[in-house]
Amino acid sequence: MWWSLNRISLAALLMLATAGARAQLVEFQQGVLTLPEIVSSGIAYRAEFRILPDSDPMRFELIASSTVDVSGSLLAATFQEGVLRVPEALVGNDSYWLEFENNGNNIFTLTDWGQIPPTPVAFHPAPGNPGDIDPIWQRLPAFAYDIGIGANGAVWVIGTDPVPGGFGIYNLNSQGGFASEGGAIRIDVDPQGNPWIVNFDHHIYRWVNGFWQRMPGEALDIGIGADGSVWVASFEGIYFWNGLDWINAGGSGSRIDVGPNGQPWVLGFSDRIYTLIDGFWQQLPGEGGDIGVGADGSVWVVAPAEFGWDGLEKPRGIFRWNGFDWERVYGDAIDISVGPDGMPWVTNMFAELYRGF
Repeated sequence: MWWSLNRISLAALLMLATAGARAQLVEFQQGVLTLPEIVSSGIAYRAEFRILPDSDPMRFELIASSTVDVSGSLLAATFQEGVLRVPEALVGNDSYWLEFENNGNNIFTLTDWGQIPPTPVAFHPAPGNPGDIDPIWQRLPAFAYDIGIGANGAVWVIGTDPVPGGFGIYNLNSQGGFASEGGAIRIDVDPQGNPWIVNFDHHIYRWVNGFWQRMPGEALDIGIGADGSVWVASFEGIYFWNGLDWINAGGSGSRIDVGPNGQPWVLGFSDRIYTLIDGFWQQLPGEGGDIGVGADGSVWVVAPAEFGWDGLEKPRGIFRWNGFDWERVYGDAIDISVGPDGMPWVTNMFAELYRGF
């Protein structure tokens, strides 16, 4: 499809969406194309490419690059395994994604592209009355740093007791629960009630017949949808498990959870909130420090960390997505997960565990 772009002047490439929602311009002057942010192996670069005249297919030569701060935007360009991906660029009045292949010797060939649907995405409110959502909080007799809840209601938590790999892993049930071997720092639970964890070394494990099975790859966080979709967030990208390996969906992030239809909701390193719609990352209003999605589609976030003049962390508010914006509810938390009934479970700055009704 690249040949159609040969009919479009590169001077029409006006803008690349990056952190701040289209805040940095792509410059094309005197045959040089400038990308303000390309993320590769966790490092961000500003790069300049010179178009090779009369090239067919269209080719560019990398002539300069310098490191910049990582913005945390899932809309930043990425370079991985020889492929340069630009998630969104404006060409005239239309938005396109672009892919370039590294041919060696700093030469990149435009190999594929596609138009991003121009119509705005409609985010539908979760079930229930969003105007009456203040939970009634029940303190549970446990302490935890993270919570995972399966679509079947199974609850697992990361405790506060240091062990190799992170902190203790516990299953909570009506009989009080039991402790599992091993340690972790992040957890979520599949529809059958089996936990998947990320440990201190960013290794990924899943619970199979009473034992931890090491999975390929590394991650910062893991999320599982009610349909069984498993996604992870990492410095290198946002990945989903296809049953054999992790498939990169672009971007990067620090926190993730998954909707009942397999749709990921991600917090970037800048605390911005994103979700994936029809293969394209959409930025939502607001910021978050943790995110949880219930089996009913309810989406909740905890506000990002904020510190007072004394250096102590301030309480973080809890918010629910109403389909258009985030609504504040009573309470504060550090981490959040959502039960199949759409109500949140949280831990606070004292690692106290609460359940919302």
